[in-house]
Amino acid sequence: MFFLRLLVYVALIASVITPVSGGEQAPGQPSELDAATRRELKDVARLAYATVYDGWSSDEVLLQDELNAKYLTECRKRMPDIRAFDFNWTLLNLRKAGELRDIRATKRRRDRHDEYLHAAEIAARFLEDRYKVNTDRVICEPELRAEYDKVAKAIVPDVESYLLRKASFTLRKSRRLQPELVSRVVDWKKQILAFPASEIANKPELIPNGPGVYIFRDETGYLYIGESSKLRDRLKKHLDDSDRQSLATYLKAEGIGGIVIEVHAFDPDSQARLKPQRRAYESELIRSRKPKFNLAP
Repeated sequence: MFFLRLLVYVALIASVITPVSGGEQAPGQPSELDAATRRELKDVARLAYATVYDGWSSDEVLLQDELNAKYLTECRKRMPDIRAFDFNWTLLNLRKAGELRDIRATKRRRDRHDEYLHAAEIAARFLEDRYKVNTDRVICEPELRAEYDKVAKAIVPDVESYLLRKASFTLRKSRRLQPELVSRVVDWKKQILAFPASEIANKPELIPNGPGVYIFRDETGYLYIGESSKLRDRLKKHLDDSDRQSLATYLKAEGIGGIVIEVHAFDPDSQARLKPQRRAYESELIRSRKPKFNLAP
């Protein structure tokens, strides 16, 4: 435990001396609005919710496609130039601030998500890693919401997108999507990529051959997380004949047809060129995501 904390500390220091590069505003970020516009936005969001909610909670208005479309249509009647994210984000924060209590929700769905919670977690964490946004922001941003649906449905294609979104809210509310400290504060000019293992086997050049962390996953959840100074070479070794016996046995038994490999590829000139920094990142992901074939760090 002390060793892991030391590695995390090293990684934090590395993030300070290797600043994150700037760029355009990322998806899932509120627009810069003046105080008067923000006040109007709150009034419009509240009125639109009261108009269309049909007895459902504000969370359901965000999660259900039809209800959300009606809500956004009502909002745009009064503020046509405001982004969909800002309307959704405002509604979510009105609920968190207790400002919707007088609009009584009378309908409730009781869904059990046990069979596909792993897919909701994988999709939520993939989006968080790629865009540095939490589940609330993903659901509020149509572009990210669509990407979340695509990732989650690829894992469990027979489950409704609505249920997968709701499962991610369940995970967040139960604190099972706690931020992974290292992955949030360390950037190292990171690229998040994901490909079917069969594509990587046929075209290994899809993967940068620099430093990074890789994640094997399939329809059952996370399988194995590792790190390497040369991602492409390491993944080729795993797919040819992995030296991790439990993973090798699984791949031989199940084949690679249903395997997806996600890579967090770092700039070779960043602090990620040093193994202790990559190990800190890897260990935090193992601790949080609990892949089947890793020993707990």
